[in-house]
Amino acid sequence: MTDVATSRLIVPPLGGIYRLFAPYTETLIRIVAGLSFMPHGYPKLFLHPASSAAFLEEAGFRPGMFWAILLGCTEFFGGLLLAAGFLTRLACIPLFVFLITAITHHWPNGFTWIEEGFEYPLFWAVVVFHFLIHGGGKYSVDGMLGREV
Repeated sequence: MTDVATSRLIVPPLGGIYRLFAPYTETLIRIVAGLSFMPHGYPKLFLHPASSAAFLEEAGFRPGMFWAILLGCTEFFGGLLLAAGFLTRLACIPLFVFLITAITHHWPNGFTWIEEGFEYPLFWAVVVFHFLIHGGGKYSVDGMLGREV
């Protein structure tokens, strides 16, 4: 017996592959998203906090060092929590606020990221918003603990 999704496939035998991987794709997206934030926060905290502070001051965020540390923690530790799926919704709040701020900062440059537009932060804001609403999922620390915020 075939299910509706399989019967509508142009190549029905692919349904088995889709069913095999379907339970894990959301987890993969969460892990990759979280790990992708971490290398943005690491230099702000541990390598170049002064240059990050100067950039943020120039962008109008004063005092720059405060914002560099806050942003570095948001990206690094928020990304770590998102990747692990621990306190997922709580971790997504500052990440989402940061990304909305980044969208407004890049808005005057238009859409495309190649021209420093808002495309990249918009994409990541949608990903983070998904986990803010849905939580870490079955294959997360939150899921294993059986508790979420």
